[in-house]
Amino acid sequence: MGTSFVWNNHHKGFATISTQNDNLSEQPTKDGETNDDDDDDDFRPPRWLRKLQRKAKSNAPMDSQKAYQYLQLEKFSEDELQDRFRTILESGKPIELVEAIHSVEEPEELVLNQAQLEHYILEKVQQQEQACEQAHMSSSSSSSSDHQDALSPSSAYTDRLRSEFVQAETQLLWRFLTPKENTTLTESQFVETVTAAATALDKQRLSPLTLSMVMIGLSVGVTTPAFPFVVQNLGLTTGEYGMVISAFALTKLMGNIPFAVLVERNGRKPYLVYSLIAISTGVGGIGLAGGFEELYACRLVTGLGVAALSCAATMAVTDISTPLNRASSFAPISAGFAAGTAMGPALGGMLIDELGVNPTFYLVGGSFLMLGGVNSMLLDETMKQPNKGFPWQETPTVRKQNSSENTSDNAPLKDSDSENSENNDSIQHAFKSALGQWVPLLSEAPVRNVCIINAFYWVALAGGQMTLLPLLLTDPSGLAMTATQVGQVYMGMSFVQVLGNPVFARVVDKVGTVPGIVGGCTMITAAMYSMPACAISPSDNLQMAAVLGLWAAGSTLLSTSPIAHIGNTVDDSKRAQAIALLRTAGDVGFLVGASSMGMVSDWAGSLETAMQSSAAILGTATSWYVARNMMTSKLLSQK
Repeated sequence: MGTSFVWNNHHKGFATISTQNDNLSEQPTKDGETNDDDDDDDFRPPRWLRKLQRKAKSNAPMDSQKAYQYLQLEKFSEDELQDRFRTILESGKPIELVEAIHSVEEPEELVLNQAQLEHYILEKVQQQEQACEQAHMSSSSSSSSDHQDALSPSSAYTDRLRSEFVQAETQLLWRFLTPKENTTLTESQFVETVTAAATALDKQRLSPLTLSMVMIGLSVGVTTPAFPFVVQNLGLTTGEYGMVISAFALTKLMGNIPFAVLVERNGRKPYLVYSLIAISTGVGGIGLAGGFEELYACRLVTGLGVAALSCAATMAVTDISTPLNRASSFAPISAGFAAGTAMGPALGGMLIDELGVNPTFYLVGGSFLMLGGVNSMLLDETMKQPNKGFPWQETPTVRKQNSSENTSDNAPLKDSDSENSENNDSIQHAFKSALGQWVPLLSEAPVRNVCIINAFYWVALAGGQMTLLPLLLTDPSGLAMTATQVGQVYMGMSFVQVLGNPVFARVVDKVGTVPGIVGGCTMITAAMYSMPACAISPSDNLQMAAVLGLWAAGSTLLSTSPIAHIGNTVDDSKRAQAIALLRTAGDVGFLVGASSMGMVSDWAGSLETAMQSSAAILGTATSWYVARNMMTSKLLSQK
């Protein structure tokens, strides 16, 4: 038989426990005298502690992300969870008892109680206190003596604050680990509870993000059939229209890295709110645009807002997910955007026919503004803030900054020049860091080849599907479709992508990513080359549906194959930067494709010629990709 271990050394009062941090601040009483005794009658908990204690008494569990921080979980594997359980179990025990636990080969069941968890949290708090003290001493030593701000000394009052804080945190974490409020917790229950919590989706936080992506996809889809009529109303050339489309990619490309730095520094929520104001301004302003310059400026603003929003949304989902549910957490975001883009074109076509072009843009811009207000009310900040110290560790400067009696006139302020310099240095460092990691990746032939073919795919997508196809469908001398009909065309292509995505993903998993990339490019090339023939005979709707369906199927293949190819090719440590490099190559293709295909159309005087030229470029790039892969495979086989 095994042995059951229960350590039942109940809390004896942490105010009497000596800490290794001697630089804690004394807290004055209401009368201004220092409170050095530990009498319950004289103890006056500050506001932050009263708030925490009320939460602990309200039967609410600890926030899952905070619980994972206390437990210091990364992979959430069963081995890691078992190891963390034993760490808590051994916390504060005599070394003899710890050795006795390890000496038993097959214990019957290890059992944890709340007192042991409380001692574990105390140890973590004390470790964090030491880390904050060391960081403060390091920063003070690098500053001039005039600006040093030492942590104030410890007292019985600060020991009491720490004790009350640990007790409240223990109650919250224990309630997270034992929803049924059991008095003990076995190892299997611990593993099961944490695994279930880490696997479940955070629907409360995901729902507003999903709604945002549905609205964004819907708004993008609504404006798709409207742009050709904007071109007609403003009398723009095809080249100018292509530049308008590419303006979005220009600011999105330029904003990706800076916003990655800003979102990491200032948090996710500001950019989930204020980015929608920028998008609202850009989209609504299109309805007021009176020429090419105004329209181009509106698209620049929209691209900048989308860069901020996409970065903030991606980081927010990463914050609230774990390795056990990360893919499932991103699924509602992707599905919401896809559903919005699928429904948007049909709705946009009807709105344009009923309300007109300009009112449609006003309506969409207003919806973005309203969504920003909804996000401001519903979304919480998800970024994990670094612990710069506990409330009882406040320095005089920090206390002065946090004091409610301080006004903006006498509050210490950062030097704006140094803060701006720090921001610029961080952004410059981010650019240098990204380029430093991308250069070695581009030296690898499989990564370099797929990035190049992905760029050419986006040249074709932006030039053919986003610039030339809408103009071809609404050409008065050709198909002359109405806004509703254009919306139905794009809605049909979106539904092919939404419904075909899981099917084509399984096909790619079975036949390989390279055949998927080659097959997708070949399908798009054939569809783009055949599309002008459909415009000549507008009565043959079946032929056009087949060509557009082939086009959408090729795009579906290429929406998954390049990323899967990168994931299968590079190591885990390089995967994130390799995917960022792949997307950057796509943004460059977007920028070049829209503007260049518009200029080709103006130069040739024909939309059909420009469309077939785009097909020829993609077909040539596909042939090059096949040849390069054959050469690379042959060279690798010879090594």
